[in-house]
Amino acid sequence: MRPLLSRSSFWLIGCLILCFIVRVGVVVFRSAELSDDPDSYIQLAEGLAAGRGFSTPGTDQATAFRPPFYPVLITPFERFGGGWGRGFLNVLTAVGGVYFIWRASQNLNLNPLAGLFASLVFGFDPLLVRYTSLSMTESLTAFLAATLIARLTDFTARSSASNFLTGLLFGITVLTRPTFWAFGGLIALWLCATELKSRLSKNQQRSARSLLFGGLGILLVVSPWVVRNWIAFGRPVLMTTHGGYTVLLGNNDAFYDEVVNQPLGTVWDGQHGPGQAVWAHEVNQEMDRLGLRTEIERDRWMSKKAQETIRRRPTDFLKSCMLRFLRFWNLGPMSPAAEGIPSPLMRTIQVYYAVLWTLMAVGILRIFLSGSQTWIAWGPVFCLVIAFTCVHLIYWSNARMRAPVMPAIALLSAAGVASSKSLRSTKTDPSQIDSDSCEASHSQLN
Repeated sequence: MRPLLSRSSFWLIGCLILCFIVRVGVVVFRSAELSDDPDSYIQLAEGLAAGRGFSTPGTDQATAFRPPFYPVLITPFERFGGGWGRGFLNVLTAVGGVYFIWRASQNLNLNPLAGLFASLVFGFDPLLVRYTSLSMTESLTAFLAATLIARLTDFTARSSASNFLTGLLFGITVLTRPTFWAFGGLIALWLCATELKSRLSKNQQRSARSLLFGGLGILLVVSPWVVRNWIAFGRPVLMTTHGGYTVLLGNNDAFYDEVVNQPLGTVWDGQHGPGQAVWAHEVNQEMDRLGLRTEIERDRWMSKKAQETIRRRPTDFLKSCMLRFLRFWNLGPMSPAAEGIPSPLMRTIQVYYAVLWTLMAVGILRIFLSGSQTWIAWGPVFCLVIAFTCVHLIYWSNARMRAPVMPAIALLSAAGVASSKSLRSTKTDPSQIDSDSCEASHSQLN
């Protein structure tokens, strides 16, 4: 008699339960952080709960400085659940992300052990575990990215309704972290690449339909935000009014002098100049003197200021890009995030990521050596890594910014330990996919 669940399914359930226990433990152990609000998301949610709309904290003045979805999502917790509600939301997104990483590994035909490895990497990543107790978007964006990857790698789900749902999901994702727009652009190119690869008229029509219905889903979710901003600011702001600040933060004379041109590992803490806080105060004073009052005006001014610095100091800009790359892929957190972490634990984290980066490099190499059919199928995974890495070459960067990339990291590192047969058997044409292929893969553990 055939068992109800395969052995690999039991292992997955165990992984989900263990992830739940660990994340709940973090929330309980670090419960004092549940009300911390470093990005003002809680204050934005409080304004929504109080009926002031999406407004600057403490006022009724409309704002678009932060993306809207996460504050809207946590608004009910201001009336019920509070910090515990937000913490439990992070726990649920972590567990959900583990499940969708497993789904993505099945879609990519990784053998069950490799799929479980990817799920474990995602579920117990030190960076994501650390942010479970904080009211920030890291846990949510990692979950959304995992869900998107699972859908985009599912070549059996290419109906108009499925593409529309993927578009809805992508719309929610960009309203949580606008950097995903770059990912969306690369995905559109990837769809064109798969279309050219297939060279079959039916697949060409399918790819065009994917873009059309996916675009309709995105439009339905994002357009209310754009229209609201047009009414509030007189400009159809698609993303946020935060981009100018973020690009200027990493491209200004003070940062170049006090960090970029200092020894590697230097942080902007005032040891090599006035420091970040003084710089930020001076920037605000200058904007006040110029009479820049609205978010739109300030955002544009800061963006132009950063562009001016880049043109004036191109060599330092290139050096800063390399520094941001190293920070994005750093083996461990830097000050002040590293404060309070015991040295043995910090070394363990650094060794863990060093091993993980090695496995990911091996996985990337193995995917490309497996042929064009394989690396095209892995396109969404590569797009996620490339998009976030490239964006943060220019904008402010640190290890926290790679949280949404963890689904791709987990899958690529799993490719480093996967069987060669599973990599070579990846399909990109829905007509070539046997609906029982995943079940056959499961049997390897039975």
